Amino acid sequence: MQFVDEASFVVRGGRGGDGSVSFNREKYKPRGGPDGGRGGDGGSVILRATEDLSTLEYLAHRNVIKAGRGGHGSGNNRTGERGEDVTLEVPLGTQVYEGEDLLADLSESGETFIAARGGEGGRGNASFATSTRRAPAFREKGLPGEEREIRLELKILSDVGLVGLPNAGKSSLLAALSAARPKVGDYPFTTLAPKLGVVDRKTYPQPFVVADIPGLISGASEGRGLGNRFLRHVARAGLLVLVLDASEDPEGAHATLISELHAARLSRKPVIVALNKIDLLDEELREYLRDTFPEALQISAITGEGLQKFQDLLEQRVRETGQQMAVANGSREKTHRVFHPAWKGLRVEGVGDGVYEVSGEEVERLALKTDWESREGVEHFQRELERKGIIAALRRAGAEPGNEIRIGEVALEFR
Repeated sequence: MQFVDEASFVVRGGRGGDGSVSFNREKYKPRGGPDGGRGGDGGSVILRATEDLSTLEYLAHRNVIKAGRGGHGSGNNRTGERGEDVTLEVPLGTQVYEGEDLLADLSESGETFIAARGGEGGRGNASFATSTRRAPAFREKGLPGEEREIRLELKILSDVGLVGLPNAGKSSLLAALSAARPKVGDYPFTTLAPKLGVVDRKTYPQPFVVADIPGLISGASEGRGLGNRFLRHVARAGLLVLVLDASEDPEGAHATLISELHAARLSRKPVIVALNKIDLLDEELREYLRDTFPEALQISAITGEGLQKFQDLLEQRVRETGQQMAVANGSREKTHRVFHPAWKGLRVEGVGDGVYEVSGEEVERLALKTDWESREGVEHFQRELERKGIIAALRRAGAEPGNEIRIGEVALEFR
């Protein structure tokens, strides 16, 4: 399966079912009354994080994903069936965006986010019966579901991220540390997709995850090479290992890596420097590198030299980093940032010659629910406008009989 770390598509909740107009016609009950049931709510589009996926490939070519529509209500006060939800599984570390707004960060297994809620089902005529209106012959229509265009970005979750220039030996190092078997060759080659490996030793309290991050080049923070795709995965690693090719200008490689991490505002992450391919150097060059990089570990992913000490240091630093993060987070609870329209009141304004616009969540929902082919339904809508003070507000704004009134997608003549 191809590694894909970004996907964009439209999600659409299912429309709610329409209410029913029905009257009880049972034998020996000549005045059984209205018994039309309400429509079922539409299904929702739900995202759920899972450990079983590592790519967004199966979502990359989807254009629209929509949930099921709610069933219509029926007689005998029967409610329509709820629309079927659509649940999309996504890898751990998937972030959900609408435009530039972050809606959710799914970083725990089983965590869910409702990307598009289903529309509410309309009420049947039984819901409108009162002591003074005993036989209402109108119902409500179901509301459309939410619709939005979302962008998914996968940021690989790992305890350790191996960062280096192309051909620094990161893939070989990952293979030496874990059971992962990334493609390795003795030619200039760079990893194009993050590879994960688990380091699990009996002497360690718990295993930790190491990621071979795609190779970085100078200018990555400005979009060169893999650009932001590289930095996206670096941002999620708890600890970074700068893997330098000890046989080919390690000083220059180190300067490039530090510069790019600083430009991407990632320079505050804890870092370990590892000089790889040390088996290719003689003792004089090794001594020079000890003086140049006094805190770096000299290792060889091919011969295994220095790997045990390196691995033990990783385990210790991962454990310390995890403890520090737990203290920093403390009692801070994780929340989803969900953006809804801020305006929920009522606004009446003139928008042209004899044209007035009424906006507000409640009145717009009322217009969508109204069955405009039913005379009683339209009369009910007009009564609700009177009751909510909207007619009075239109008059205060200067509306006169014959003017056009717009409520959402509905256009009416003011009377």
